Amino acid sequence: MPAGSRRIGVLEVLALLAALSVLGAAVAVWVILGQSTNPLYSRRADVVLPDLAGLTREQAETALADAGLDLVWEEVYDPAVPAGRVCAQQPAAGRTVKQGQALTVRVSLGPQWITLPDLKGQPRDEALAALREQGLAVSVQFLADNTIQPYIVVRTEPAAGEQLLAGQAVKVTVSRPVPDPYRQVPDLTGMTAAEARAALRQRDLTAIVRPSGGQGTVRSQDPAFATLVRAFTPVYVYLG
Repeated sequence: MPAGSRRIGVLEVLALLAALSVLGAAVAVWVILGQSTNPLYSRRADVVLPDLAGLTREQAETALADAGLDLVWEEVYDPAVPAGRVCAQQPAAGRTVKQGQALTVRVSLGPQWITLPDLKGQPRDEALAALREQGLAVSVQFLADNTIQPYIVVRTEPAAGEQLLAGQAVKVTVSRPVPDPYRQVPDLTGMTAAEARAALRQRDLTAIVRPSGGQGTVRSQDPAFATLVRAFTPVYVYLG
C-alpha cells in the first residue's frame, strides 16, 4: 500500500477518535444536566412548593407525594405552633424548584419546658453559664454577707425544680463580701501634693493639702501613717 494511503488512514482514525470524544462529552453533559437540580440549566421538571404550615407530617408527605423532592425532616421547639405540626419550610412556600431538590420541613415539638436545676452553692460564673446554655435569660442581684463564701449562688427565683419555658428569666442571688469600712493611712512622707492625693484616692481617702497651693513635698500628715480610719476620712497633708 502506498505511503500516502497509510497517512490518510491514520488521519481518519484520529478524526473518528475526536468525534467519539466529543460525542462522549455531549452525552456526559446531557446526563449531568438531567441529574442536576440547578434551576439555571437543569432539565428536570419544575415544582411550585405548596404551603405546608400547620399540616401534620403525614399531611405534608401526602401534599408532596408527587413532587419528586428530597425531603429532610427536622424537629424543633416552637411555642407558637402545636406539637406535630409543620412550623417552617426551606425553601419557602411559593418558590419554584426542580424535582430532586432538597426541601427541609420543620415540625414543631411545641414549647420547650426546662426544669430549673438546683444551683445553690455553685460558683456564679458556672451557674450563669449553665442557665444560658439551657436557653434561659438571667438577671443577677447581689447579697452582701461576709458569712458566705463570696460569689456563690445563694438562691434562685423561681426555685429549683420549677418548670420554665425557654427564654424565661431567672433571678440569681449571688453572695459578695461586705467592703471593709476601714482603711490604713499610707506613708506620704516625701511625696508631692499630686502623689499624695493619688495615694490617698487609691484607698478611698480624701486629701486636704496645706497650704492648698503650696509647693514642695510632704513633711507631715494627720492622721499618721498606719492609722486605721473609715473610708473617705480626710487626711491633712502638710507640705514643706
